[in-house]
Amino acid sequence: MKKNEAMGWLVYILMLAIAGVVGFVILRPELSSATLPMNSILFVVIAVAAGILLSANLLELGHIIGAKIGGYKINKVNILGMQFQRKEDNKFHFSFSFSFDGLTGETVICPKNPEKSNPRHYIYAPLLFLLLEVMACAAFMSLGLALKKSEPMWGSSYVFGLVVLVIVVLVNLYNIFPAALDSKNDGYLMTILNNKTNVLAYNNLLLAQEKMLLGKELPEIPVYQEVTDFTNSLNQISIYKALDKKDYAKALEINEYAIACKQKVSSRVYESAVAQKLSLHLLNGNFEEAKEEYINLPLEDKKFIANLSCAPSVRAYLLVSGLIDESETEAKDALAHADKAIKDSGEEKKHIELELIRASLAKVASAHPDWDFSDYSFGDKTEEKPSENEDKKEDK
Repeated sequence: MKKNEAMGWLVYILMLAIAGVVGFVILRPELSSATLPMNSILFVVIAVAAGILLSANLLELGHIIGAKIGGYKINKVNILGMQFQRKEDNKFHFSFSFSFDGLTGETVICPKNPEKSNPRHYIYAPLLFLLLEVMACAAFMSLGLALKKSEPMWGSSYVFGLVVLVIVVLVNLYNIFPAALDSKNDGYLMTILNNKTNVLAYNNLLLAQEKMLLGKELPEIPVYQEVTDFTNSLNQISIYKALDKKDYAKALEINEYAIACKQKVSSRVYESAVAQKLSLHLLNGNFEEAKEEYINLPLEDKKFIANLSCAPSVRAYLLVSGLIDESETEAKDALAHADKAIKDSGEEKKHIELELIRASLAKVASAHPDWDFSDYSFGDKTEEKPSENEDKKEDK
């Protein structure tokens, strides 16, 4: 297990430990003795909801204010699924989306000047709001304790403030813990944006993501031979840019850097790169060489491909099943996961993955004309890049 993955598990264990200790050691006795205005379970549920709403809103407010101070523009704010996104008309449009890169939401930014914009304010501003939240909860709890003797109902204020405080701490602990969890949180960004080179790489990544989101031509992006989970995100943009132009040799060359830096990246990044390499070799390369490559793969890499957890693994498993194992059942199993894999790859990559899946399916179908793939067209459910008119319809 990589160090960063171990750190990821540690924060979840720590969050559970804090919740368990506070719940059983402090909260449970208080609930049994406090005079509450309603059922104790309902009371705690309302307090938890209040804590989540408070921390989610103030966390993103901190990001927004910090981004503005640091020289960034705001492209998207998502708080608990309520999303405001800047469109091509430069106006924000509201929608519901529960796909966000964070525990309770995200704020997507873009540098006004990649050379000058500084992300430190964006990262550290939420800590000021965390301090204000903790102070407010402490004051609310103190008030409840002070008035509890004269009016027992005020004891519920202490309990309510305690629950909110725990939720606030847990949400912000997830955000500031220095590890890449399910998202690249502020704590992780603190550890990597510690020099000018990484700050410039981060700004270039944000700029490229904005261009892709709006369907505009990508700027020239440097390719990193020393790959980490962070710089891999930039390399992925270059890889898919090459794939979009059907320059498979270039895509494989860049992809190889992640494989060469196995010890510096997470297992998912490494295994995704292995799946990418295998799928492109089977699709466009020498079959015997690709077959030998697959046979010699470690068992853990084969398991990752068989888990069908990302678009490259779906493509690799489809081609392996059809061309090497010659299993119609397994090939169809891969195709059953293709729609989700394409959608999960992101708007900027979706149309490229769609074409790669279609090409992979055509390769397998050509090798096995008697296999029935009539149920797998990938033309209706997973669209290519939405047109400007379609975007406007969605906004309405």
